[in-house]
Amino acid sequence: MKDESDSIKKLKRAYKSINRTKNISTIKRKEREIQRENDKIQRSKRTQSDLSRKISNKTSQLNTAISNLNKERKKEQERILKDQERKIRESKQQQRLATDSISGNIEADIGKSKDDKNYDVFISHSSEDKDDYVDELANALKRAGIEVWYDSDTIGWGESIRQKIDKGLIYSKFGIVILSPSFIKRYWTEYELDGILRKEASSGIQTILPIWHNLTAEEVMEYSYSLSDRVAMITSIDTIDEVVDNVKRLVNY
Repeated sequence: MKDESDSIKKLKRAYKSINRTKNISTIKRKEREIQRENDKIQRSKRTQSDLSRKISNKTSQLNTAISNLNKERKKEQERILKDQERKIRESKQQQRLATDSISGNIEADIGKSKDDKNYDVFISHSSEDKDDYVDELANALKRAGIEVWYDSDTIGWGESIRQKIDKGLIYSKFGIVILSPSFIKRYWTEYELDGILRKEASSGIQTILPIWHNLTAEEVMEYSYSLSDRVAMITSIDTIDEVVDNVKRLVNY
């Protein structure tokens, strides 16, 4: 485009020279210059057209690759979900027995009241992520009819945080773990994650549902190699509606 612009400028100067002179040799020289610059302009246009076509092809290839990548991610998530559903169906009785056993042991320490209830999911998160993601997710889950243990709804003024978290972990089927830069720095998130991992190990069923929020794969691997190996939903890619749909599928088994 710059070559074309330069040739157009030279053309303008050549035409001005022709208009100002009556010298035949000068006119012929300028006409040859005009022809050369017109040829350059045509070559520049062909080059631009060729490059535009190549850019269009590469853009199309890139979009196709991105689409295929997203399809593969969705297929892998679907495979993991189906595998989880199968394991849940096959091991529901064992899970109930294991949960009853765990609950019986811990209830002796923390006590169970008539107000205690069962939850579909326990949301483990950093308080710093509430405003930009977690509150919206919790509300969407509740609107979908999912029983959610969420600290903002459950822990009252003056109540024991540890006891409330312990009960929430015991009586929740799944633990949504929202991994973020602030999550990996907090004591309570570490405490919650340890509890979910212990319950998962005792029941033999995968109950952790990881969500990566503003975190790279390298950062997750540095924090927890075992978690980095699990298929996770990613807030920059997966919508809250997609998260809710996947949770609904799991809790309905």
